[in-house]
Amino acid sequence: MASSRHGSAVRGLLGVPQSSIRDARFGRMFRNLPPAVFGARDDQARAALIALAETMVQGEFDTKIADGEPVDVALDVPEPEDENPAIPAGYTYLGQFIDHDITFDPVSSLDRFNDPDALQDFRTPRLDLDSVYGSGPDDQPFLYEEDGKHLLLGEDKDFDKSRNDRPDLPRNTAVVRRALIGDKRNDENLIVSQLHSLFLRFHNRVLDTEADGDFLEAQRIVRWHYQWIVLHDFLPRILGAETYEEIIGGQGEFPDLAVYDSKGRYAYMPVEFAVAAYRYGHSQVRPSYSLNHIVTGAQPNVQPFHGKDATFNRIPIFSLMGDPSPPLANLNGFRELPDFWSIDWAFFYPDLEPDGEVPAGAVLPQPSYKLDTVLVDPLESLPDHQTLPKELRSLAVLNLLRGWRMDLPSGQSVARRLSVPELSTEELFDNEDPARKTARAKVLADHPALGTNTPLWFYILREAELTDGVHLGPVGGTIIAEVLAGLMIEDRHSFLAQWPTWRPTLPSAIPDHFTMSDLVRFTEGKPPPAPAAAASAG
Repeated sequence: MASSRHGSAVRGLLGVPQSSIRDARFGRMFRNLPPAVFGARDDQARAALIALAETMVQGEFDTKIADGEPVDVALDVPEPEDENPAIPAGYTYLGQFIDHDITFDPVSSLDRFNDPDALQDFRTPRLDLDSVYGSGPDDQPFLYEEDGKHLLLGEDKDFDKSRNDRPDLPRNTAVVRRALIGDKRNDENLIVSQLHSLFLRFHNRVLDTEADGDFLEAQRIVRWHYQWIVLHDFLPRILGAETYEEIIGGQGEFPDLAVYDSKGRYAYMPVEFAVAAYRYGHSQVRPSYSLNHIVTGAQPNVQPFHGKDATFNRIPIFSLMGDPSPPLANLNGFRELPDFWSIDWAFFYPDLEPDGEVPAGAVLPQPSYKLDTVLVDPLESLPDHQTLPKELRSLAVLNLLRGWRMDLPSGQSVARRLSVPELSTEELFDNEDPARKTARAKVLADHPALGTNTPLWFYILREAELTDGVHLGPVGGTIIAEVLAGLMIEDRHSFLAQWPTWRPTLPSAIPDHFTMSDLVRFTEGKPPPAPAAAASAG
């Protein structure tokens, strides 16, 4: 039986967990801070949060429908007031993918207050891609090919059938073909499902080209390059430069943490991160996306919204056309990827050449929306919440109520704890849109406690909005940077724990660096751009 690094593993070795636990607890980052209070009674607090949430919907669809206009814009039409070109749309869904790698809470409830210390995180609190690898080929062989080394792929859905290199997720043969993956949430929309498929292919290519068929070595290479991307490609895009340099320190530096502390125990998942700060990404979501040069719009492109006909140029993130809706109508997940709907990642990540001819003037990659206190209209009525009362169908309402039920501190108290400038009530409830400013002034007048006890999630979004929506402010940025870096530091298998000065080894546009665009090129067998063309990469 081979025991060398380049050989078959001892039976059972591939199923050995990476630490003595596979899950951990949620907890509090700021244990000494009191919960935010929004009213003297629970019904008053609830009413205050619902009223605030109602001011967080963009509200453009009804107006555009009344004016006979499409509710979104075509691929070649920029939206400078809404879009944030500094963060391409792919990073919205990379953020979702990272979240699914480190957190899963199926237990807490909006109907009662919850003790974070009693909540179990059903994902490992490590950036180890357990959503991709599951618990290993011995324990979950259905995620792997027969050799127990390659991750299983689904059917090819590429628009160029000659390549056979953009598959769907592997799926079972039930009537509704469910994905065979380590975390079902990575099938909840067709963008994150394609991102999961990209990481499956990334592992397989590393296994074949860089690890000499050694599963554990391939897993290490994949994980370390993924961790590098999180620290040095993802975080620099969403943090302000000052926060990134102060906490992460830059490439090759060891992060400097001030508030994330595991107290010498296992890493934990702070509720301030999971329930507030990391939900910043909801404001980045576009109402619709194009996927490749062939699939730019939905069929049908006219779909109901608030009982009226809404016309889409791109594919809506989801629609309320009934269940099941037409397969080409939206990006709804938990279903097989339609033919030709495989993503050309040039539509989502920078410095990649599209695989076909795109419209003249096409804005690629598609930008995310600005980081602000406004969510796009479809997020006001989530498809899987249609049986709940109307207010509980809104993502903004659900986020604010969740933070309240978790006894989160106010944004002001966290700012004071971090010794960063505290936003005034006027700054928090002001808005560049006169109608929204008026609506929030009324909410504040009706619920004055919100002025000095502002929900942490709203505070973080407003802080970002004051940067013109380009990046997070110091409260949101500090929480996110410290938690993601802290999880790596506490993971004894991460590159920060084993080799802090390690640099990426896979081919890249910039030596000793590695980005999502590099990951795409490597996985698809494309060389990095020439040095002159790579100047803007990363």
